[in-house]
Amino acid sequence: MTMTLDRPRSAVTEATPTVRWHAHQAGVWVAYEADRFVGMVEEFSRNGFTATTRLGKHLGHFPTLDQAKAALERSAIED
Repeated sequence: MTMTLDRPRSAVTEATPTVRWHAHQAGVWVAYEADRFVGMVEEFSRNGFTATTRLGKHLGHFPTLDQAKAALERSAIED
C-alpha cells in the first residue's frame, strides 16, 4: 500500500521594496524605502520632470510625473 502525505505548498515570493512618496513642497516629491531616502522628482519649469537618486545621479527628464517616479523606483530596486 502506498501512502502519500498531502501538505499545502507555501508560496515563496520575493519582497518587493515599497517606495513611499511625499510631496515635500510645490513641484518636489521625495521618495523613501522604509526609512532610507531613495531620491526625488522635481517639476522642471512646468515642462516635465527630472528624477535624481539619493546619490545625486540624474536619471533623466520625463514628460509625466508618473514616468519620473517609475524611473526612480526602478533605480531603487536595482540599487
